[in-house]
Amino acid sequence: MIKTHSGLILLNKPAGITSFRVLSTIKHAINSGKVGHTGTLDKFAEGLMLVLTGKMTRLAPFFSNLDKEYTAVFKFGEETATLDPEGDITARAGIPSLEMIESRINDYTGLILQTPPDFSAIHVNGTRAYKIAAAGLKPDIPPRKVKIDHFTIIDWTSPYLKVNVKCSKGTYIRSLARDLGVACSSRAYVSSLSRTKVGAWKLGDAVDPESFNPDSNMVSGKYLFSKIPDIDTTIVDKLIERKILLGIPIDKWQTHTFPFNHRYTAVFSEDSKFLALLEKNDNKFSYRFVGDSS
Repeated sequence: MIKTHSGLILLNKPAGITSFRVLSTIKHAINSGKVGHTGTLDKFAEGLMLVLTGKMTRLAPFFSNLDKEYTAVFKFGEETATLDPEGDITARAGIPSLEMIESRINDYTGLILQTPPDFSAIHVNGTRAYKIAAAGLKPDIPPRKVKIDHFTIIDWTSPYLKVNVKCSKGTYIRSLARDLGVACSSRAYVSSLSRTKVGAWKLGDAVDPESFNPDSNMVSGKYLFSKIPDIDTTIVDKLIERKILLGIPIDKWQTHTFPFNHRYTAVFSEDSKFLALLEKNDNKFSYRFVGDSS
């Protein structure tokens, strides 16, 4: 019997390879195509990627909404087409002083309007923006609201500015560099980028793709769900466990008292095996999905 691998993998993506290639490494390691990311990183970037496998791929929406944290280096005086080191230089300008940067950087904290880069995966009338830009056209991408919790300077060694950014889903660090550069009467792009945190998950706990071992580097069970906001957990006895794994409707056996703090509840057996994710609507529970019975 082939072992089912369902859980979360914390990966340290190296710079210079695509997120797709990283996922291919994991698919090969677990011998399964049921692998999904919760947010890619550009090829030039490195750092934390959260990868879900097996039935846990259904948790992707919970992870995709988590805040992220980055360390980045902006190079001032130049802007590239892709706003990263891989693009051609499209504009040049003078180098601003640190005082100028400090006077402008706070304009990009809190709720702000941000326009994603032309070279991004945003859909524009059904076509990816980067495909439009690669064809020499300007994609019409409307600005959108994002939240920047903090945007702080770590070091300034002209023309390089090292920063730390904590931000909401959908924020582009490349756009922050572009916009800060223009605001300082200069130009800028991201010369290096590292994602250091996603929600409560930290880069320091991640494994390199080539070193990944599915038997020792997979996060699952209660520990996985304890790190996801807005999901309760509960334990059921063996009788209810069997009913859950048989898919018997909840209203046929709901003698168990479930938490009512959040919309979702993860159910575990007495031996800590994940059984199902339940969803509450109008104080009634239904199956979001049932876990692996093996």
